[in-house]
Amino acid sequence: MEEYWEWLCSVPSLSQAQKEVLLRCFGTPQAIWEASGEELAYLEERGCSWIARVRKLRRELTPEKTVHMHREQGIQFISHEHTRYPKRLQNIAGRPYGLFYRGELPEEEKKSVAIVGARMCTRTGKEMAELLAQRIARAGGQVISGAAYGIDGAAQWAALESGGCSYAVLGCGVDLRYPQSNRRLFERLLESGGILSEFPPGTPPMRQNFPLRNRIISGLADVVVVAEARLRSGSLITADFAAEQGRTVMAVPGRPGDELSAGCNLLISQGADIILSVDSFEKTIFSKIRNTKDLLSDDLTLAPAEKLVYSSLDFHARSVWELEEQTRLSLAELGSSLLTLEMKGLAKETQHNYYMRAL
Repeated sequence: MEEYWEWLCSVPSLSQAQKEVLLRCFGTPQAIWEASGEELAYLEERGCSWIARVRKLRRELTPEKTVHMHREQGIQFISHEHTRYPKRLQNIAGRPYGLFYRGELPEEEKKSVAIVGARMCTRTGKEMAELLAQRIARAGGQVISGAAYGIDGAAQWAALESGGCSYAVLGCGVDLRYPQSNRRLFERLLESGGILSEFPPGTPPMRQNFPLRNRIISGLADVVVVAEARLRSGSLITADFAAEQGRTVMAVPGRPGDELSAGCNLLISQGADIILSVDSFEKTIFSKIRNTKDLLSDDLTLAPAEKLVYSSLDFHARSVWELEEQTRLSLAELGSSLLTLEMKGLAKETQHNYYMRAL
């Protein structure tokens, strides 16, 4: 039956509602494939003009040829009837009848966190998304997002660079790389995660596809984090889907009047959980994972000066001159300590002579 589902889900521009009409009329995708011309004409005469697309694909491709063509392109498919279909999606409203994917599907046993936000984000928003993704990866979780510019791509890169896995849900076919400038990110996702879509291969990235894919991003997650967003934002659509699906919604607060924080602040006012720090986020979502102090005491050996510098760092960048004044260390000793902390993955230079915590 899988090949018939794959064929049905490969009909170009066939919406979820149109598939439902066909399934109510014929019962199964195999019955749709085997339907007579008269039966299809009956529906077409009653206003289902999109039946022409079904007719066209029936003339061009059999289910067997459809499967063969996709596998040659390295594209896999799984229907909602398959035992490996993501369990998190099974009970959401409007679950996709099938998913096309490259790489792997998200792992069921791992905590799954979606991180979404503005494409044109601030440096602070980007760094917060990266820090959250690093913690998720190090705690054994997986990051879900849309591989878009800004927050999405930054979070997924950070998860992958931290040795974790990440999965991108696209608003186009999985044979396309959109945005094209994220080509390297797509390559890394195929190495340590996957790319998936309900849209058939060849589907271009049309505007109306992205709100639809957002329900899958939230559906695959246990927790949805909005790192930075305007009031009119696709990220808020994802958060709305998450709330409807019974997922935990969390948001990073921002300054009142800041356009890129307005969406997050609105979510918090509506009841979303607030993320005050990366530590508090990890303790809330990964309560069984040791906290940062445990990690430092058990796994890392720091010299006294390094401990002093680390304790003076924050998740907002500080200049070496601020750190020098706070620690009372010489610039040489401060520089040496910062270099060691960077090598151990505990500090990060955000720009020349500005440092922040990385763990």
